[in-house]
Amino acid sequence: MKSRLQDVFDKIHAEDELKNRTMDFIADYTKSDRKRKFISPKRLIAAAACFVLLLSAGIGYFTYTTPVFAISIDVNPSIEIGINCFNKVVSVDTYNEDGYALMSTIDVYNLDYEKALEMILADQGMQEYIVQNQLIAVTVCGRNEDKNNEVMDEVAACTSSYNNVHCSSGNSQEAAAAHEAGISCGKYRAFLELQALDPDITIEDIQGLTMRQIWDKIEELSDNTDGTIRSQSSDGCGGGHHAGHGSGHGRGNGYGSSR
Repeated sequence: MKSRLQDVFDKIHAEDELKNRTMDFIADYTKSDRKRKFISPKRLIAAAACFVLLLSAGIGYFTYTTPVFAISIDVNPSIEIGINCFNKVVSVDTYNEDGYALMSTIDVYNLDYEKALEMILADQGMQEYIVQNQLIAVTVCGRNEDKNNEVMDEVAACTSSYNNVHCSSGNSQEAAAAHEAGISCGKYRAFLELQALDPDITIEDIQGLTMRQIWDKIEELSDNTDGTIRSQSSDGCGGGHHAGHGSGHGRGNGYGSSR
């Protein structure tokens, strides 16, 4: 009887030892596991700083590469350059083969828009149109009216030496409709002038025309007694005609990359 009782007590003692050893093992493992997973405050601060830097870099990149207004240059080449909030060129759209051919020889990315405009107008391909007295329409489409007016003043100064360069402001609805139709804002505004005189005119009718040809048609249809092109805005640069439907307040569907 005593032997059987001793066996029971010994078994209980052995189970207690096993339990104790098991608990000690779990405690040691948990402690070491916590050490492995523990992140010091310094590391947390460093990680947070890296995250903030990456986030700032991403926001900075997005801000830099996002156009806030555009300038279209239309003669027969049809071009539109997107400008960011730092006045740098960050996108170039070409709307016909002549525009693509012209811009394939000029790199205006990251230039101030004044310098980019000067380069485009001074290019040999563009100079041929200027010598031929072709009408060159420069149109500013901006999101902010004050900024739009500021850019218009700068564009007027850049183009003041050209008698056949004429400026106007577009608005967000015109810009959106222009891009939907696959043409620049400047050419679309000329189309609106022509369509106001001849409602049967379509986008397809003017897509292959130069700006001079479009404005000649407008003059032919115009009922103004003084023979000048009708304009609802005072914006303009260069000499002769001033095209416009008023100052713009925005840009439609944003700006794309070269096409």
